[in-house]
Amino acid sequence: MKDLKLYKYKITPQNYLAEEILLGIIIVYPDLVCHIIPLLKKEYFFLESHQILYEYLSEMYTNNILNITEVLSKLIETRILYKIGGIQKILDIMKQGQIFIIKSCNINNYTQEIIKIIQNNYIKRLIIQYGHYVIQLAYNPKISSYKLYNKASSYLNFTEIKITKNKVKKIDELITDLLLEIKHNKYHEKRKKTLIKEIFIKSGILELDKLTSGLMNGDLIVIAGRPSMGKTSLAINIAHNILDKTDKGVFIFSLEMSNKQILNKFISINSTVITKNILLNKLDKYEWKKIVKTCNKLLQKNIYINDNSNISIDYIEYTSKTLKKENSIISLIIIDYLQLIQTNFLYQTNRTQELSYITRKLKLLAQYLNLPIIILSQLNRSIESRTSKKPILSDLKESGCIDVYNQININSKMRNNINIKNIFKYKKYINYKLNYINNKFYLYKNKIVLHKVQKIYILMKYKFITILKKDINLKMTNNHKIFYNSKWIKKYFISDYSLLIINNKQNYIYNNHIKNILFRSYSKLYDLNMQNYFNFICNNIILHNSIEQDADIVMMLYEQKNNDKQNELKEKKILDIIVCKNRNGAVGSFKMIFFPETTIFQNTKIKEIEIFN
Repeated sequence: MKDLKLYKYKITPQNYLAEEILLGIIIVYPDLVCHIIPLLKKEYFFLESHQILYEYLSEMYTNNILNITEVLSKLIETRILYKIGGIQKILDIMKQGQIFIIKSCNINNYTQEIIKIIQNNYIKRLIIQYGHYVIQLAYNPKISSYKLYNKASSYLNFTEIKITKNKVKKIDELITDLLLEIKHNKYHEKRKKTLIKEIFIKSGILELDKLTSGLMNGDLIVIAGRPSMGKTSLAINIAHNILDKTDKGVFIFSLEMSNKQILNKFISINSTVITKNILLNKLDKYEWKKIVKTCNKLLQKNIYINDNSNISIDYIEYTSKTLKKENSIISLIIIDYLQLIQTNFLYQTNRTQELSYITRKLKLLAQYLNLPIIILSQLNRSIESRTSKKPILSDLKESGCIDVYNQININSKMRNNINIKNIFKYKKYINYKLNYINNKFYLYKNKIVLHKVQKIYILMKYKFITILKKDINLKMTNNHKIFYNSKWIKKYFISDYSLLIINNKQNYIYNNHIKNILFRSYSKLYDLNMQNYFNFICNNIILHNSIEQDADIVMMLYEQKNNDKQNELKEKKILDIIVCKNRNGAVGSFKMIFFPETTIFQNTKIKEIEIFN
């Protein structure tokens, strides 16, 4: 007895008896399976044998195999029976299901209680597991407190989602809801209009609202342009319009300007007083009165400014969630600007990967907080080497890469394909691309047309191989877009045996099945830049060449220089606001007048919107 030692750790929350009873009920009373499957998944069971049996019973239920003889026969055929303990285990489970059921009339209520026990134990196990992860992360000195908080918060949110809610309703509940809905029909119509207003926030710029219907909750909006084009001023004008017409709040991360500079822009927009005069205190009595009146007005608004210039994406995520939790009135976040945001990667990576990671995190943050996020961005240097300075979507560069050994289709009498490393060696050969309008292919124009490669980027990324049935394979990143089922879709959304659209030697496109998708290695990959078009042919598969953007709306600012109006341009600029990407609407452009001295954006007299085809 002295040598007997007690187990020093507490037993993991579980109730194997409840699991056996529930499995026994499913076997003995198969009619109840339809009430159990929506509420439980296999991972809810603690014992692996119970997980295997439950998964198999669920599968057989979907195939309408409910008889115990058929169940046992299938378990023997597939050699599952010996894995879960043999025929004796099945008999013991059936006994448990019958012993604890006293009256058949109470079987449904009893089953619900058993399900709750299993669910509660599973949630407790999850919390213990995630708590252990958080403790281990907290001991790591390289991980910031902001990242630790975000990770712990994501674990809790995931656990909350796992708590299954019963969505089954009786007929009397449905009838009650229906009658109430009919009775309050007018109220619902009004509510519908208010819901639309809650989903979309009007920017206050009429032409922009016509194109986009407003800023949608959960959207990531990118405002891009060359330096000193007015990106920050446009974002603050949008914030001013929202604050002026609603009681919503705005949160601004200013990584470039101080909070005083941002405040001066708000004052200048509201009072029309020149920003330079405010900075130098060169104000007359009339301007001073306007500023005092404007400041009193701004005091009533909910504006929050963080001008910390050395912040990471984890800090932005943590601060935004905390402030939104404390002030639910926050309805818009503005970040100035993307390229200044840092990451806390523990391993060395390139800036392209970091920016892609940042935009993805911002998109998830917008969805989590259910509000639009406006992020300002610089354009890459490729625009400086072009004769036309008008920005295009590919000027926002990111990753989505292909392997060095892939073959790119070219236009040549001597060869049909060329290795990606030799693209610039054979500059006279130009690439194929598909002819399309509005992302929809003409069925009667499914041939391939030509376009030239502009630049190649070299990156280190994880490589996946896509194998097609006709001995065609392609190695590329898992986030690259492929043309599938008449639309562009990321590779990780495509499963085995999906139909991909490829082209043959006669340059006609047709469907082919995917045989398998496998992870290959972490290696050197290449990214092609084709300026005006976003697709090309690689190993006979149609690929997307665009920057893999998480943004829902991309706006670009462009100024057409006019030498005849140099004096006028000093006081005001006529800018083209180009909406070159809109996930939920049309794309197009419109003109606005920008007054640099007061940072005010104003509609032009000619209110025309050019819709792009």
